[in-house]
Amino acid sequence: MVARSTSSDLLRERLRTLLGLGPGPESGDASLVGPTSASSSTGAASAPEPALVQVRTADGDEIPAFLLRPAPETATGAGVVLVAGHGRGIDDLVAQDPVDDFHDGLAHKLVRAGFTVLCPEMVSFGRRRFPQPEGQAGYTVPYEPTENTCGIDAARHLLHGRPVMGHRVADARAAAQALRRLPGVDPDRVGVAGGSGGGAVALLLAAVDPSIAAALVATYFCTFEASLCSIRHCPCNIIPGLLPELEMADIAALIAPRPLILEAGGLDHIFPIEATRAAFARLEGVWEEHGATPPELVVTDGGHAFRAERSLDALVERLA
Repeated sequence: MVARSTSSDLLRERLRTLLGLGPGPESGDASLVGPTSASSSTGAASAPEPALVQVRTADGDEIPAFLLRPAPETATGAGVVLVAGHGRGIDDLVAQDPVDDFHDGLAHKLVRAGFTVLCPEMVSFGRRRFPQPEGQAGYTVPYEPTENTCGIDAARHLLHGRPVMGHRVADARAAAQALRRLPGVDPDRVGVAGGSGGGAVALLLAAVDPSIAAALVATYFCTFEASLCSIRHCPCNIIPGLLPELEMADIAALIAPRPLILEAGGLDHIFPIEATRAAFARLEGVWEEHGATPPELVVTDGGHAFRAERSLDALVERLA
């Protein structure tokens, strides 16, 4: 069981500081700019057309995002901020025919389950990659579709004293604020979901922001020691000062008593399942102290991929 010698509030503030978020909740609010009422007009069996919108933050920044609304007959009133893992960014989340190998049409799975889904683009991916420097005679080699700029962005942020992961968590939090303001969305039932790098954002956001109603974290929860500290990972994961005080289990415990669902691949080669099970065992009793339903660990028979089968059902049970 995770030791509770330090209060959750103090640990949460420590984590916020390490992420560069500062003490307490940020002031201001966020809103959506763009078409926010579109939904599937042909019934629940059809995929809604994603609407490209902008999340406008309290500082006036605008974050590209896809908004998907469920058909009225299936809408539950709950919302989910969905964060992409490494790849093309939000385009992977809404891709169909074919779907990408990791997310497998994830945004549409959530919409079919009755959620309103907002997919904000994270720094370093898709529409938010660092601009390429011009080459000779102004010639620049275009980015490949799946290419990211994590290495550049991680270095730039760390040199300024803030990890890029903190920037991503702040942007995901702004997306949650904006989603709560949409008609038809219950502001008390807005959760977060993501896998791999998106799972990191989902876990950290739910830990630092008690207003997040639930979290689904896939193919990320493990131990830092067995994953980031032992296997080559992207530098965007680096948050200086986390260890030894805040292992992943310590961060996950900050989500209690809110619902937490964890998905892991039994054959995941970069987040070893043995360490995932050991980290999960450290959570034993934390939720029970609050009289709440304990977190669930769903282990699939696959590798590093977000299946969203039993884990999605569990999210529906707890949030919708």
